[in-house]
Amino acid sequence: MLNKNDIYSLANYGEVVAGSDDEKRISHKIISLMEEIVDEVRVEEIRVMNWKIRDGKISLDGKEAEKCSYVILPYSPSYHEEGLVNKDFMFEEVSTLSQIPFVYERCLKNENCKALFVTLDERLRKFVIKTPPLLQRGPSMPPPKPVVYVKRNFFDMFRRSSRLCLDVDTTFTPYSTGTIIEGILNGQDDHKAFYISAHHDHWFHGFRDNMSSIAALLGVKRGKYERHLLSFTAEESGSPHFSSWSWSYGSHVFTKMRESELERAVLNINLDNIDIGTLETIYTPGLSLLTKSIENSKPGFDPYNDGYSFVKAGIPSIMIESRNNPVYHSEDDVLNEGILSYVTESLPSLINRMLNNAEDVNTLDRDEISNFIKDTYTYINTEMKSYLTNFLRAIESNIKRFQGYLKDDRYHIFSSRKR
Repeated sequence: MLNKNDIYSLANYGEVVAGSDDEKRISHKIISLMEEIVDEVRVEEIRVMNWKIRDGKISLDGKEAEKCSYVILPYSPSYHEEGLVNKDFMFEEVSTLSQIPFVYERCLKNENCKALFVTLDERLRKFVIKTPPLLQRGPSMPPPKPVVYVKRNFFDMFRRSSRLCLDVDTTFTPYSTGTIIEGILNGQDDHKAFYISAHHDHWFHGFRDNMSSIAALLGVKRGKYERHLLSFTAEESGSPHFSSWSWSYGSHVFTKMRESELERAVLNINLDNIDIGTLETIYTPGLSLLTKSIENSKPGFDPYNDGYSFVKAGIPSIMIESRNNPVYHSEDDVLNEGILSYVTESLPSLINRMLNNAEDVNTLDRDEISNFIKDTYTYINTEMKSYLTNFLRAIESNIKRFQGYLKDDRYHIFSSRKR
């Protein structure tokens, strides 16, 4: 049985970037903890791209800015530029970190923009920058200009300066090694399997996102069916070739590598970014029998989540996350005793209860899937209506066909529109 000191040790590793020495250290710790509770541990090493900042310095009107006031965002390149603040650099305030790629796209189109400076609030935060076209898994161009996140209470000082000098020294290692850790709890029936997942790479201290999820993962108990506990690399960053779909790479690779083995999988539960008070449960349509007792749960899909890799592999997923976590990707995402108690006690109990219920009922509710689709007919075009009509007829005769439809991009276009 794990104790809180084990979780304290995970929470105090500091930043863990895919493919780094820090990832190797935390992987060894997770492996040792899993070995205490599971029947078998499998370790899969995959190729990832590691980004690292060696140094960064900003001078405003000849005076060096305080290191605590800014952070260089991944994947900024090495860079040296100086110029006039109101002419050569772009300053933008955003309301969410997810706006940064779109602001960066405007910077790239502006020939006079030597670098982008962004702010959200008084906390230092990180978010991967990428080049367009966005949301694609194929290779993209490396970001040619750096992005600097500045604390809100320093932002006006940066913007009021006359001259700015920016020095950035970063490295990219395209053939780094990331680790996928899989702990297996044997069951009495080997015809079906459950996959419970989280990721261990994180920015800053990353307690909510995502060491708290690793803690909850280690509280899963054995049951009738095999239960696989997965800790992924490269959820935050690490996808090779600067893919603009820079997240959830480890789970994407895993589901591709284990395609035949995953034919036994009937359910994934993915844990990510756990914060009390802002938790949401997003489940694949048809799973409400398992989630009906959970507050703030709804059917749908979240592509910004490792659970989506399982959905695209045809495996229904329950994604437990806090998308409105106020310290998301920030320096203030540190150990919290209240969350620690929740993820070592209440959350594992909830997960075990859902898994036990899934062993006793048909996992997917055909009527719920049909109703979810029919509710959207008003908002879709004729081609999609035809596709979904055939879909409904297919699952009426064989609910198993739903898993094949989950792999179809057209179904996910329709689903994302609904959300």
